[in-house]
Amino acid sequence: MRGNTAFSSVLVLSLAICAVCVMAGSADGSIIVYEGFQYGTAAASRTGADLLHGQPDGTGGDVNATGLGGTWQDSAGPGTNTDLFLASGSLPFGDLSTSGNHVRSDTNNNNDTFSRPVTGDLDSGSELWFSVLANKLQNNFSAAEGGMVIGNQTVNNSRILSDSGSTGLAGFGVAPTTAGNNWTAYAWNGSSQSVGDAVLNVATNGSETHLLVGKISFDTGTNGADEYTLYEYLLNGGSIVGGSLSQICSTMEVDVDQSTLDTLSLTRQVNTAYDEIRIGTSFDDVVVPEPATLGLLTMGGLFALRRRRVA
Repeated sequence: MRGNTAFSSVLVLSLAICAVCVMAGSADGSIIVYEGFQYGTAAASRTGADLLHGQPDGTGGDVNATGLGGTWQDSAGPGTNTDLFLASGSLPFGDLSTSGNHVRSDTNNNNDTFSRPVTGDLDSGSELWFSVLANKLQNNFSAAEGGMVIGNQTVNNSRILSDSGSTGLAGFGVAPTTAGNNWTAYAWNGSSQSVGDAVLNVATNGSETHLLVGKISFDTGTNGADEYTLYEYLLNGGSIVGGSLSQICSTMEVDVDQSTLDTLSLTRQVNTAYDEIRIGTSFDDVVVPEPATLGLLTMGGLFALRRRRVA
């Protein structure tokens, strides 16, 4: 009876903790988009691997993507030697939890512009956060402006800097500048483009994976403009928990109708790898678990161990 009583107490407490954890995790935000590229056939090179165009396919299914509709579409069409492909293994970044694959290319041919509709509501909160793992595998001819854009339409050029916004693009992005060995922030208001005033210098030989993090605060800037800040996330001795944000460039102000944000674009100008795209309404959605949740789980585990010892 004593053992059963102890077990029942632990079970009740665990269920209560789980309920509190759910409430704590949902109070501050929720994940809107997660893309870990865990589908199709992955390989070490483009030969034998499924192309990103048209994924998910019938063989693997889009088992881990969240908040994305349809399939990835390439404006250049499938089957060209510029296609991104599903590569085996995740891009490593400390102890960040990953799903197993990533996307990359093994050529320096250009003009890949991929897009996919976002089915979740990107203006459901006062803030929008995103993160993406990026690795510059190679640079070529100093033409390396491919990147990621959250916008109201597909980005119009694989060279992000070349999309002036004159065709109506509104949204927020991250990409290298023309030099190719750095990353900075980009934003569009439907008619013009803004570029960050500082950059993050990176290696272009595949030796560095960076976790780029963006924060968009809706309607908090001058005359109700949106404020966009780009960061690099720095690990805490190899751990995601306890890491820090390092701001890359000054906070940008751009007036965007956030209700129109519904498209995720991913482009490549030269050989670049991407992984673990996350979009949410809080920092915890895109980088680390809710700290309160971690604390509750720890206390629950310690309590359970103590009850087992005295039972």
